[in-house]
Amino acid sequence: MRLSSYIEKTVMGAVAISLLTGCAGEKDAGEAVERAAERPASWKDLPVRTGARDVVHTDTDDRSYKVRITVKGLVRGSEKDMRGARVDEELKGTVPHYLSFKVSNTGRKKIPAAYMVGSDFALNGTDWERAEKAYVSGGRPDGTDLPCVDTAPRTLAPGDSYDTCVTYVLPESVGVLSLTHNADDYLDEGGTVATWPVEGGLEAVSAGLREPDDVVRVRWDARKDGFVTGENVLELPARLASVSRGSSADLAGLDLGLNENERRGVPYYVSVTYTNPGPEDLHTDQVGSVSLLTEGGLQIEGKTPFDVDARIPGCPSDWVARMIPPGESVTECSIHMVTDDRDKPFAVGFAEAGRPGLVTWRAPLS
Repeated sequence: MRLSSYIEKTVMGAVAISLLTGCAGEKDAGEAVERAAERPASWKDLPVRTGARDVVHTDTDDRSYKVRITVKGLVRGSEKDMRGARVDEELKGTVPHYLSFKVSNTGRKKIPAAYMVGSDFALNGTDWERAEKAYVSGGRPDGTDLPCVDTAPRTLAPGDSYDTCVTYVLPESVGVLSLTHNADDYLDEGGTVATWPVEGGLEAVSAGLREPDDVVRVRWDARKDGFVTGENVLELPARLASVSRGSSADLAGLDLGLNENERRGVPYYVSVTYTNPGPEDLHTDQVGSVSLLTEGGLQIEGKTPFDVDARIPGCPSDWVARMIPPGESVTECSIHMVTDDRDKPFAVGFAEAGRPGLVTWRAPLS
């Protein structure tokens, strides 16, 4: 998954701010969000598909632990919640979302840093970006405590559980598509993923998708891929040619750098056609900007064989080791490994140079 963020200076998707919660830290996190008497009328319960999922948590030393995550609720707060809190200035003006969940150690080993289980979570916005996790301190303008407190213990023994709540922030105009938990940390795009969809999220993102035949001028940075032309950033007319499901047999003998989870996954082939607007020859290497977007909210980057002579059934590509003259077109095919058999491709995105967000097309599966 591509690491995207609204605030570039955050580390591992979290805003490191001291947590001074007062007595709120002693209360159950789910109760803190659900206390109706303290809830402003502007708050809204989001229809997240709650429930338990058995997952694997991998710590920074690559040690794995069996964990059960039970999502209890997701509340969209108010921008006013952030005004009285001690929080990074860049977060002010965003809307907090309060996620409450339970963590249970279902394995036989003690988890030494229990709070890290929550770091595997991601809240995915309807703009295909990940929300920032925010640790805030202080209180609301009316003097009451903040409603969401991370109450994770230092360690978690086998059989033990804890309830907690984590705050994420999104821009005002962005909704929530889903929650995801990645077994190998969300920076590992090939890891095992558990997903909790939010009802209405897919409908919201679908409204903004372009149709496959729509031609869009996408910005591509030629220098980024190690090839310098007269113009560093080119606007390439692009069209989504096809999205098709492949077979692991197609990839036999190819060097794709797949990890264990990806080798057990299903390949999908994405073909995009570009036209060289000129005035110079086009270096054909745009696949690094293309992602397969899934119903669960994942951005799965593409892979191509290291062998330039490789030919893959169902993934034709005429881009290998050649230059495209001005006015001519080229079709590039990339391989995207879906590792969750409950997730499905939904759209294709192109990350433009120098612009936030993605250009997105509806995925026409064949």
